Amino acid sequence: MAKYRVLNPSEEVIDTKEFTSSQDAYEWFSNIEVPSNELGYRMEVDHDGEWAMFDQTDGADSTS
Repeated sequence: MAKYRVLNPSEEVIDTKEFTSSQDAYEWFSNIEVPSNELGYRMEVDHDGEWAMFDQTDGADSTS
């Protein structure tokens, strides 16, 4: 399981949770933590002890 966290626009962690699926983590972020799609919130994932930005592009090339 991977650990995810949500940060508000002031860079404060507002919630942390573990998920087995990145899709479930994204749904948690977009439907529960920031349902109004407010700007400035972001989700990060714990990658080997380092927090990194979470990208929900699934590796798709947005230029094609």
